[in-house]
This record gives sequence, structure tokens and C-alpha cells, in this order.
Amino acid sequence: MSFPAHPIRQLTAEEVQRYDEDGVIMLRQALDPNWVAMVEEGLEHAIRDQSILGKFMSRKVEGYKMDIFLWKRIDVLRDLIYYGPFARWAQDLMQSKEVRFFYDQMFVKEPGTDAPTPWHQDLSFWPIRGEQVTSFWIPLDPVNKDSSGLLYVKGSHKWPQRFKALSPDYVAAIIDEKMDDIPDINANLDQYELLHWDMEPGDILIFHPLTLHGSYGNTSRTRRRRALALRWTGDDVTYQPSAKRMPIHFRHDSKEGGPLKGAAFPLILPHHDPAERSARAQPESPMPHKLLTSAVQNVVSAAKLQLSGSGSVVPRQTWNNPAEAKPSEDQRN
Repeated sequence: MSFPAHPIRQLTAEEVQRYDEDGVIMLRQALDPNWVAMVEEGLEHAIRDQSILGKFMSRKVEGYKMDIFLWKRIDVLRDLIYYGPFARWAQDLMQSKEVRFFYDQMFVKEPGTDAPTPWHQDLSFWPIRGEQVTSFWIPLDPVNKDSSGLLYVKGSHKWPQRFKALSPDYVAAIIDEKMDDIPDINANLDQYELLHWDMEPGDILIFHPLTLHGSYGNTSRTRRRRALALRWTGDDVTYQPSAKRMPIHFRHDSKEGGPLKGAAFPLILPHHDPAERSARAQPESPMPHKLLTSAVQNVVSAAKLQLSGSGSVVPRQTWNNPAEAKPSEDQRN
């Protein structure tokens, strides 16, 4: 196979419109079982063999595991990205000539893991800017609100605010004090319309990176919650690094203010780039000096927040038992 597979079904005009208006859609049973099996094989590999960065990201809560750039070291996920149907859906939604892969991210909450994911906008974390960006969230287990299924604030991608990047452990290095505080959504549910779906393996969520989303901890005592996120970019996206945005620890050729380029962000459509493919022939590890720089920046940022007094006023969000919350539900297919 030389090009990404075509999806088993195309997006409908209604789904494209809903994505534009709501900022998120759920496609039920849109993935062929073979692609789901590849995701599961890749994630189980990643769970058994977390990267140094993944261990750092997951260090604070037992049963919670996160990791990124899995495709750089796990070949089945590399093949999923190059040959799976996701880039074609992304191209349809972004209306972009080119589609590049940005990065992947693993999210695992084992049964009983009390680790809510704070409300956040993905784009606040990222060293890119542009409108042609989209994310896919692929669950490997049945999920509902109780087992940490994602919730979205309908239409929030059209809000003018750009909110502070709050990770599950409130990492200081990426909290930009100049950005807006995220409202306490769960404490004021009557002011927002929330969307969420019960999902099964084979279902996927697709959402805009400015759509506010989050999730409760996994209160199930028997059900895991494993999921893989895939992020894609289009023609208008530029590389905009900053000390308050996620660092890229892998080699690439992007210049500040210019388009994404190079092996860290491979071109998938309209065709692959031979040089980028060749660079991924062997697994790549993050560059040690960049990992060290990130660790130092996190320590320095935390210290600055404490010294300024800001560390104590970073808003902590309300995340009670999910059974107590009654947001509006959207169960449309």
C-alpha cells in the first residue's frame, strides 16, 4: 500500500457542519477492526515500555499513564499513521491540500484511577498556530462518563478566549499567566451545554483543538480506559515555539513562523516525502539535551510561580463524582 487507506465511509455534510458548529463529532463504528487492532497492539507496547518522557508525564498518579510521539519508536503505530484512513478524514474537515501528522498521545486510566483531566484547549499547549488543525480520539475500551469518557463544551472553539494550559498534574512550565483562566465548568453546569457519548472500540471522536474538553477520573472498578489521540495539521499551520508551549524533542526542519517541516511532522497527503520516510526507518529517541532543558524549565517555572504567589492561585477545577453531574447529552450518531 502506497497511500493512506480510504475510510470505510465518508463524512456526511451534516457531520462536517456539526463539526464546524459544535467543535466535535463522534463517528460510530467508523474504524475497521484491523485498524483498532493496530492501535491496541501499539498502545500495549507503549504501556509495557514507557519512554522517559512518558514516565515523567505519568509520575504523579498511580494507574494513570500518558506518553507522546509513540510512532517514532513503535512501528505498528508508524504504519497506522502513514497508511490508516485518518489523514483523509482530516483533509476533508480541514479543507487542506496538504496533511501533516503532528503527534500522537496515549491516555490510560486503569480501573479506579482518580485522575480527572482538567478542562482545557489543546492548542494552548502546542508550539503551533493555525486554523487547520484537528484531533482524533480513539478508545480501545467501552467508555462512558463514569469511566472517564471525554466531555466537550459545545461551540467553545468559537469563543474568543485562549485559556491557560492545565495538564492533569498542573505542570508549571506550560502555564502562561498571560492567558485567560478557564471557567469552573462543572461548578456552573447550567451555563454550558456539554456533549459526551458512550463509546465502543471502533468509534472515534474528532474535534477542533480549541474546543474545551476534559474528563472525570475512571471510577469503574473493572473497566480500563485506554485511548490514542492523533493530531493532524493543514496548509495554514505555522511553527510558533515558546517557553510556555510543549517542546519538540525530535529532529525537524521547521523554522519559527514558517510551516511545519521535517521528520517529526511527516507529510501524509497528497503524498509521502521520501526523505521523511527514510528518517523514520529506524526508531528515534528524544534528544537528551532537549529533555534536560525541559526538566530544568519546569523546575524554574514552578519556582517562579511560587515566588510570585501565582502558584497558589492557579484555579483548581471542580471534578466531583460524575454521577452527580447532569450535563446535556448528545447521543447522535
